[in-house]
Formats: sequence, C-alpha cells, structure tokens
Amino acid sequence: MQVSTFNLKCLGLVAALIFSFHSSAYATEESSPLPNIVVILADDLGWNDVGYHGSEISTPHIDRLAAEGVELDRFYAQPTCSPTRAALMTGKSPRKLGISRAIAKNQQLGLGLDERIMPQYLNQLGYQSLMVGKWHLGNYTPAYAPPARGFGHFYGFLSGGIGYWDHNHGGGHDWQRNGKTVREEGYATHLLGDEAVNLIEGYQSKQPLFLYLAMAAPHMPNEAPQASIEKYSHISNPNRRIHAAMVSELDDQIGRVIQALEKRDMLDNTLILFASDNGGLISDDVELASTIKKLAGLGTFFFDRPVPISTLEEFAKFSYDGGSDNGILRGTKTSTLEGGVRVPALIWWPKQISAGLHAEFISVSDVLPTLLEAVGGSASIPEDLDGASQWRSLSKGEITAKPDYLVTGFDNVSLFQPPWKLITGDRLELYNVFTDPTESVDLGAQYPERVTQMQTIIENWPAGEERGVEIMEILLDMDTFGGPEDRLPWAEAAIENAQK
Repeated sequence: MQVSTFNLKCLGLVAALIFSFHSSAYATEESSPLPNIVVILADDLGWNDVGYHGSEISTPHIDRLAAEGVELDRFYAQPTCSPTRAALMTGKSPRKLGISRAIAKNQQLGLGLDERIMPQYLNQLGYQSLMVGKWHLGNYTPAYAPPARGFGHFYGFLSGGIGYWDHNHGGGHDWQRNGKTVREEGYATHLLGDEAVNLIEGYQSKQPLFLYLAMAAPHMPNEAPQASIEKYSHISNPNRRIHAAMVSELDDQIGRVIQALEKRDMLDNTLILFASDNGGLISDDVELASTIKKLAGLGTFFFDRPVPISTLEEFAKFSYDGGSDNGILRGTKTSTLEGGVRVPALIWWPKQISAGLHAEFISVSDVLPTLLEAVGGSASIPEDLDGASQWRSLSKGEITAKPDYLVTGFDNVSLFQPPWKLITGDRLELYNVFTDPTESVDLGAQYPERVTQMQTIIENWPAGEERGVEIMEILLDMDTFGGPEDRLPWAEAAIENAQK
C-alpha cells in the first residue's frame, strides 16, 4: 500500500499538533500551578527578638527563611492585636472597620460580617483554606468565627490570649476545633505546631493549600517549658529569660512546619509570609507605664467605684512583665511609635523572588492585595481596599504605590506617608523614619505645611462605628490570660449567645 507524500505530511502535521497540545497542557499543569500559601503570624514579637536582627535569642528557622527569602525591613503592623488581624484579613484600614483596639471577650461585635476576608478571596481562586491558632476578630457568636468565614478547618482559640498550659481566657476555656471545645493537655505552642504539621502531612486535596498559622507566642503570660527556660540561664532578667524560651519554642514549631512541607514535596512551591502582629511588650517603657496609670485611675476619676484589685494586677503585668526587646526603636506594644508598629517580617518564595532585603515601605494592609497578585488573582482585588499590592516591588524591584497608612494606639494616632510619619494625640511630632528610625529629630517646625496637610488627612480619615465595649465593662471583667474557670467555655458561650 502506497501513501502519498501529501498524506504523510498531513499525518505528520496532525501528530505534531497532538504532541504540541499535550506538551503545552502538561507544562501549564505541572510547571506553574498555584503555589501553596502559608501565613505565619507571631504575637508580640519584638524587633530584636529574632536572630537575624542580632538577638541573643536563637531563631534558626526564622533566620533561614529571612536568609533565603526577602527580609521586609520596613513592614508596619498596627500597635495591637485585633486591628492588625483585621487589616491582614481585609486589606482595609482598621479605623474604617471600627476596630481600633483589641476586641474584648464580652464584645458582641467582631469584624463586620459583610466584610470579605482572605480565605474567601483565595477559595474563589481555587484554594482550600485552613487555620490554626489565634483568631481575635470576634467570638460572641459562631458567625464571627473562622469556620463561618471561609476557613474549612479551625483549631485554636478565639480570644486575645490564653494560658499556655490551661488554655483559659477570662474565666472560660478557649480551646476548640471547628466550634467544639477541646480539652487536652499540652503547651499551646506545641499543640498548635502539632495541628499544623498534621494538616500538612495529611493533606490530600488537589487544591493548593492556604494555611493561616497565627501562633500565640510570645504574647503574655510568660510561660514556657522549664527545659527551654534553662537554655537561657545566662539572661539575668527573668522576664526576658522566659520570653526568650517562648520565642525559641515558636521558632521550633516553624521549623517543624517547614520540615512537614519538605516531607510532602510541597515546600518548593510554597509562598511563606512571616510577621509579628505588633511590636514587643517591654517592661521599662515610661509611656506605657503612664498609660497604665491613667487606666488604673479611671475608677477613681470617672466612676463611683474603684477598679477591682484583680484588674489592677492585670495592669501591673503589662507594666512590669514584658520581656521583649525592640532594639533601637522607641516605644512598645500599644504605641504608634516605631517600637509598637515596625515589626520583623519576611516573605519566602525562592521560586519567584530572589533573596535580599526589601527596604521599601509595606504595611499589613498591603498583604491581601500583594498575595492575590502574586498568585495571579489581580482581577479579584477590589477597588475599595486601603492597602495596595507590593508584589511588583518585591519580585521585580518596581516602584509601586504606597497608600497613606494610619495606625491607632492607646494615646496617639500616626499617619505614614513614606518616608514621613506624623504623630498626633498626646503629642504632635513629624519624623522622617527612613533616615531617623529612632524618632530622635522632630521636623515639625521645619515643615509646618506638611504637618497641617497630614493632620487634615487624619481628621478626615473614614471611621466606622467603634465596635468595642465600654471601658468600665472591660475593667470589671478583665480579659485575663489563663487562670481558673468560672463560666462556660467560649465555644459553648457563642452557641448560647446565638440562640438568644
């Protein structure tokens, strides 16, 4: 049987097209799938609490990520827990969301239920979203909890902090898995690490993974395994010694997560973002002590009854038990000074971004749009965000928009227009924080027009209705971290509240 030259050419062309189709399909599927995303948030980690900043605390796993990834040298959070988490999840200003301070345990309103948050955006792009750790964006009813907001799995606690051994907060047990109270023995940092590792090792979905690992450490109370504390016996300050042990325990669990990703051959295609939710709590900060004294005096000056002794004891812990170190940065947690808002942070994805130091301004409000652009989801970035994607700055060194960034502390409010920072409230000071990170030279007198312009922006900043409870309600029933139980576990309390 003879085959014509024309037919042979046709057959060859068809074969080539088929091969080309299968090859291109294979390349698209195998060489550029969506990356896994792991966001790790530490709690109250100070600038000088990581090894790569010269700390005496050993953090080899965080240091590895910083060395192999991009160190975010000017990453800014909010001064307290809930505002940072609200900005991280939504890309919006906490002031606009009505969350300018930490959400209290008896607060009925959390992050607005009409707000779309990070897992919902990522799920729409094909991700499966899981969460382990601290939520702190609402606990009054299950509608505010992670399982109702896009996370297919949640293990951890809803409040601002727990006892590391008893897992209690403010008189109630606050440890759950998917809305059901869990009672188990163990150090919280270890248990959270166990859960994260188990989720990775048992991950069977064909969808890319988004894991939000919001660790409790090194937030107070100062509690750590004795063996870890003894490793820092050379540190004379007992608060610092325990704090160092807590940070080491945090780092150990991050190492276990990295190892689990490697074991599952997932690490090479995983983007890791690490940051602290605010600056470290330090015990010798004069301004914090002044604020605490003001709060303690509220019972005398504004109410008919004094503040309970137990509440004063909690205030004392904030004044005297802080073990963090913010290095040369002024201020502490709760303050809009650099020590309260400029935090250790990094992004690791060697497959897409080269190792180095990123010296450009980036805020926690920028994280959501940055991650969405990084995974090809630019079209899903809404126009009403207050943050802006910094992905092209991180991956290509391009100049990107740096939106105005507002932070709210206990005594002051600051506006960033990089490199400028204006502090208002209990003071009026203008700094160029790029050239003066210690905030030593107030430039307000030299640039009065800039001060006026930035003051006007602060005064006109869109503000949502504050979702917090009255200060006296907090003072009379404090959000204690650990201690005896005197009420329902918070998971059961939320279900009961929803039925009212």
